[in-house]
Amino acid sequence: MRILIVYTTRYGTTEKAVRLTRKLFEIEGHVVEVKRAEENPSTEDYDLVVLSAPVYRDGPYWELMEWVEKRREELENVPKAFLLVAMHLAGSVFMGKLHGGIAYSQPLIEAFDVPPFHGTLIGGEIDVERLSDEDRRKMRRFYAVLGEKLESKSLYREEDVKAFVRRTLLYYDWFGRHFRRGEVEKARDFDFMEKIREMEERLNAES
Repeated sequence: MRILIVYTTRYGTTEKAVRLTRKLFEIEGHVVEVKRAEENPSTEDYDLVVLSAPVYRDGPYWELMEWVEKRREELENVPKAFLLVAMHLAGSVFMGKLHGGIAYSQPLIEAFDVPPFHGTLIGGEIDVERLSDEDRRKMRRFYAVLGEKLESKSLYREEDVKAFVRRTLLYYDWFGRHFRRGEVEKARDFDFMEKIREMEERLNAES
């Protein structure tokens, strides 16, 4: 399978996750290309496109979203998955509305007629000393809303990246390959529990 990973990064954590993602896909025998969103890469001739970015202002960083808008018609014709990096993983309700957590991915999901078939949110890293003055001010306000203090910390775990790659390949095989314009109807009748039963039967037979 030919895989294109398109990403943007601000302080390097997303890039670190993308490097590991590429390595893991290649270990499984896939051909992988990695491009920055700012390069405006084409998605033609790929079997899978992985979108990756840090979360910024309640959604994926604008450089990724700008590229999505430029290439949206192409992206409707290829299966997609996403890996977003954030510091607010659990999410919360604030003034009656959901904030943080997987809700950060909503702008990316809503950008398409044929949405990504899989996506996840992993932990990022903060080094307060490396933040720009503007980002430091914004993040202090953000953490104040959470009742917390801005401080350097890391929530990044390689196991989360490994889980993303495992599930992306599994779900692509199960139904994700059909998440492209003109084929998505083929995935509508997918029975998750039936697939689980098939796996259990196979594992029992192997044991």
